[in-house]
Amino acid sequence: MKIVNDIYFHKIILFIMIDEAVKKKVLRKIHYGLFIATSSDGKDTASGTINWVSQVSFKPPSVMVAIKKDSFIHKVILSSKRFALNVVGKDQKDMAQTFFKGHSVENGKLGGYNIFIGEGGCPIIEDSAGAFECEVIGHLDFGGDHDVFIGKLLHVYQLQDKEPLSMIETGWYYGG
Repeated sequence: MKIVNDIYFHKIILFIMIDEAVKKKVLRKIHYGLFIATSSDGKDTASGTINWVSQVSFKPPSVMVAIKKDSFIHKVILSSKRFALNVVGKDQKDMAQTFFKGHSVENGKLGGYNIFIGEGGCPIIEDSAGAFECEVIGHLDFGGDHDVFIGKLLHVYQLQDKEPLSMIETGWYYGG
């Protein structure tokens, strides 16, 4: 009975320690850029606006992205083992908004934006501030609603001379 009481006691303490409103407010202070993730496995092409991105290594140059498990882009990244991140520029909030719903390639465009296929096979948005293609070298399913993919940079593209748009500048929130 003591073990049950101790477990119950610890659950109460944890519940009291994490106030949901405070947690949300504090987690939303993490600074994020905005990116359009793209991937293609030869059969399907997927895209979506994401913001949970970070560089994780200089050698090899690598980034991590968190991708929602029930998204189509997640499925295509798993299949292709590759993804591109297109950097959204400060004046491109509309681009980020366009890709809240994923798009497929139609008439050489993705979501109405001109693209080219990068050397790694991923769609690259010509109007983005820049882009990089990655090969998946790690995948972590930790039981949450997003999976983490580690991508080693394969190709980098300097496209438009634009500063990146941050999530805070949009007034949008995704986190907390």
